[in-house]
Amino acid sequence: MIELYAITDDPGPPLPDVAGLRLVPFDGLAAVYTPASDAELSPETLWRHEEVVEALMADRDVLPVRYGTRLEDEAAVAHAVGERRDELAAALDRVRGAVELSVRVVPAREAPRPPDHGETRSGADYLRVRALAEAGRSEAAHALQEPLAALARATTEGRPRPPELFRAAYLVERGAVDSFVAVVARLQGANPALAILCTGPWPPYSFADR
Repeated sequence: MIELYAITDDPGPPLPDVAGLRLVPFDGLAAVYTPASDAELSPETLWRHEEVVEALMADRDVLPVRYGTRLEDEAAVAHAVGERRDELAAALDRVRGAVELSVRVVPAREAPRPPDHGETRSGADYLRVRALAEAGRSEAAHALQEPLAALARATTEGRPRPPELFRAAYLVERGAVDSFVAVVARLQGANPALAILCTGPWPPYSFADR
């Protein structure tokens, strides 16, 4: 049993010296794999998989394969790649020269209780004002999409996870990463009520199947 890490070009640079990586070439593509281990699913095994894909990404274009993708042997890998060869080649071309950056937006702090100027506010009044404040921050968070998307080759929005107001992934040219991060910093300065969290560059998981 073998475990896949990525699809890449063949020929390509020498494989990084990590995890005993091997190649199965097929008509201009190559599947990168290692013998599957018996390690149970854990944060450590997930992170190790990610480290290997990132090592591959350092000097080549990759179509990352999600953790846990296993096949019987090299013949099975060649057959699987052969069946989807054109589809995989097109997907690799879509992410060629680019990496993924992730942006999440959360409230910078809890919405403050508004002053009542000596008046007694009911709990309903407070909740109503707070809801309006949160709605305003959510609208501002979504407004960030336009300037960031303008710097990306492609973008995809995800479902925010509380307390997130907004979550998206951006496919960004390798040479434009610094410009993208600079725009995030500028947007952060203009939106003190929000915390804009940008991470990456990552392998382009969010765009591998698009």
